[in-house]
Amino acid sequence: MQCIIASVPCLIVTLDKKTKKLRKMKTESQLIENISGRLPRSPLQVNQLFESDAEILKSGEGYLLYSVDDYSKEDHFRTTNPFILGRNLAIATISDIYASGGVPEYYLHSVVLNSEEWSNSFMTEFSAGVGKVLKEAGAFFLGGDLGLSNNWHYTATVTGRSHRVLTRKGTKPGETILITGTAGAGNTEAAISIFNLENHFPSIELNLRKMESELISRFATTCIDTSDGVVNSLNIISELNKTGYEITSCRYHPLSKCVVENLGVPDELLLLGECGEYELLFTIDTNNLADFFTEAEEMQLQFTSIGNVTTPDEKILLTSNGLINLLDFNIRGRDFAMEEDYIASLIQYLKSHGINKYSGIKK
Repeated sequence: MQCIIASVPCLIVTLDKKTKKLRKMKTESQLIENISGRLPRSPLQVNQLFESDAEILKSGEGYLLYSVDDYSKEDHFRTTNPFILGRNLAIATISDIYASGGVPEYYLHSVVLNSEEWSNSFMTEFSAGVGKVLKEAGAFFLGGDLGLSNNWHYTATVTGRSHRVLTRKGTKPGETILITGTAGAGNTEAAISIFNLENHFPSIELNLRKMESELISRFATTCIDTSDGVVNSLNIISELNKTGYEITSCRYHPLSKCVVENLGVPDELLLLGECGEYELLFTIDTNNLADFFTEAEEMQLQFTSIGNVTTPDEKILLTSNGLINLLDFNIRGRDFAMEEDYIASLIQYLKSHGINKYSGIKK
């Protein structure tokens, strides 16, 4: 794809420490622990907090899976194409079931919309996008709720079944880290939205990883979807397993490369940013890799090996300028009042670690 906006004027986004506003609230994990600690949990529930993408309950010889997700403007799903929007939101929700080694069965949603912006025709296309994903996944829509507001809001719940527990816990140093598809799609969509580039780039469609999930569930030691981005997903796995990681290679979405080149920012932002691509990131014991790739080839599925699980004293990202140890990386988007400040902080972090490719944000 030709990069078409490189000649437009340059606007450098800087981070002013005096004006950066940190939200006065507990971290997300602390809030979840606080809320969950006051609610009764089923003795049939297999997973603990944060251990899996879906909630897992023992049921007979198998397991029931449950997941609920909430989306709004802050997630930066573009609304210019209602069909793709509906499709992407459904895929993002169902990915939790796939990451837990399950098959989705039933789907419910609550749609809150601005009727002036989301017309009947918009909702028709939006619903068609959701419906297409459900048919591809073999799941059924049960019902939902509809509300009105100044800003759009979408909440979806999906249930599924599994014959094997697959969580974020179970990996150890020496195992291989793999991912379905390419990285960067979510952060690319966010950048296009934040810097008003919608007229220059088409909407990116996420991928439904139905067949990939089935194979992954039989080989993986851990699995997570990259809803929070690649690095943040690896950090979650590392914290739960008391391990580290080494990212030695990564394939980016074709549109992602074009966008970062036009914005004049480092490629590594596509890994550090928290708007994920909802791919499946997983680990496999090296002794099982050959069998895994043999079956993947027979099923005509492609996976990318991006690195290895290591000891907890390192979180290595290999770049064109050398190695970065991400042990000190703790930048979270929700700590910033302005998205531009968050991006500038990420850029400053990379610059402080020797990644100097930055010519300013171009609008």
